[in-house]
Amino acid sequence: MPIYDYKCDKCGRVFELTHGFDEKPDDTCRADGCEGTLRRVFSPPTIIFKGSGWHVTDYGRGNGRAERADTEGRQEAEKAEESVEAAE
Repeated sequence: MPIYDYKCDKCGRVFELTHGFDEKPDDTCRADGCEGTLRRVFSPPTIIFKGSGWHVTDYGRGNGRAERADTEGRQEAEKAEESVEAAE
């Protein structure tokens, strides 16, 4: 069964309640003498990035792609300068 977080509007306490999808949970606070209204707290799901294709796994490690592109660019520029000098 899933676990849900609920927060009391009156006292501000947060509770974890376990109930089925179809069940209606208690809507009153379980704290001593509070009896405030509980509202469900939504939180983001846990996301785990695995495998290749993610920035962290491919680009974050510095796999040399940028370095190779920079080197190739410099080599082309040098060839262009040499051909200009040879033409003069």
